[in-house]
Amino acid sequence: MADVNDVVKEEWKEDTTAFQRVKSIVGGTYDGETARDIADRALVAESTARSHLEDLADDGFVERTSDPTSGATLYLRSWQSLVLEQARDMADQTDSETLLQKVNEMRERIRAFQETTGVDSPEDIAWNDTQLDEETIRTWKTTERNLSFAKVALALDQAGDIVDRQANA
Repeated sequence: MADVNDVVKEEWKEDTTAFQRVKSIVGGTYDGETARDIADRALVAESTARSHLEDLADDGFVERTSDPTSGATLYLRSWQSLVLEQARDMADQTDSETLLQKVNEMRERIRAFQETTGVDSPEDIAWNDTQLDEETIRTWKTTERNLSFAKVALALDQAGDIVDRQANA
């Protein structure tokens, strides 16, 4: 009987292109990996992975960095492409009025954290000897991150409206 993992890998290879597999693997890579490591996981030759990774880097989806010990080129998902992807998802799932309402709610929530603690950001807590539980700090940081994504989503939505109006003028 065939190993289920081998069967799944073969189906993945049959149903996707090498480029799709490389992009899928590097899409979840945030610490940096070599082309060889990505190739192994994407079921492609190292030269194929490197070629696709270079194309993805040129497109801004991937960042190149180097391993400080070996000097090897490492590839990781660019934060810009991640922010745009999250913002697009938000914009696709929510209308601009609701997005604006959510932005205002998150701003109020952050203001409440600031008023309660007397500091501007969760990173300032240690500097001011403010006592705050980990869950509250995590919630504050998540709210800040989501606010950033929502603001980008709102800007994308508004930019799209402007482009549509100009195209139809």
